[in-house]
Amino acid sequence: MSEDALAQARSALAELTEAARKGQIIPVRLTGQLEAIAALLEKAETEGAAAASSPDLDGFRTEFGKLLSHGFHDLRLPLTSIRGYGDMLANPAMGTLTEMQQQFLGTMRSNTKRMEALLMDVSDLSKLWNGLLKPAPKMDAFKNIAQIIEKAMRPVATELNRQLEFDVPSGLPLLMVDTELLVKAINKLVENGLRYSEAETGRVVIRAAGEGSQLLIQIEDNGIGMTPDVLEKLGTPYFRADHDLVLSYKGSGLGVAIAYGMLDLLGGQVSVSSQPDQGSSFTIRLAGMV
Repeated sequence: MSEDALAQARSALAELTEAARKGQIIPVRLTGQLEAIAALLEKAETEGAAAASSPDLDGFRTEFGKLLSHGFHDLRLPLTSIRGYGDMLANPAMGTLTEMQQQFLGTMRSNTKRMEALLMDVSDLSKLWNGLLKPAPKMDAFKNIAQIIEKAMRPVATELNRQLEFDVPSGLPLLMVDTELLVKAINKLVENGLRYSEAETGRVVIRAAGEGSQLLIQIEDNGIGMTPDVLEKLGTPYFRADHDLVLSYKGSGLGVAIAYGMLDLLGGQVSVSSQPDQGSSFTIRLAGMV
């Protein structure tokens, strides 16, 4: 039953939170512990939705939100500490590490970064489900927004050996929008395009154009593309396509769901076109200032 899985997730998270309070987090075990909790929550949602056409799904989501908010900060604090110490140890001024020590340190830093991202994704999804994300719109130009996106995504493109390009002309409609939420949503789509394309030849282009008072933003990649079946499930939490390149990256399956939820919150409309091995193109339509 979904209640059993939720109770198990609550118990596991409480145990991990208590360990965090006592400073007993073990980095090498943390990845598996958090992924086990995520799996229990996914199981609880799936079973709860199937039980009775999900009349109690809102109740589950409320419980999920409470469960997450209870442990989120207590888990994030030790992760931040672990990341900080890892960055300090990686500094050449701390001395020379052996090859094995460098490998262990690299694994610790990458797993910590991934777990911080997973915690933030689950937190954002919970806030979307429970109506806790409140946009704070302000006037902004997409040129400024694109610069923020580039600053965040350029290191990802460099690390993955992919190309990232922008085609953002002047004279676009101004937006009254929550810049932080829009950037986060677009970054999710851009990162997917970068990760799910081939090294060296992979390419993501972000274009913007005005259409009357509306702003059109296009995120186009030349990656693996999607079948009609995958397109139909796109945006479903925890869904990941059954493709070797997708499965080679230990993602959460929450990125597109979060992007769609945030864009909907901002009053945006999203359309996507894609074909296997021919890349994908997401088009976001936002109302500009009149």
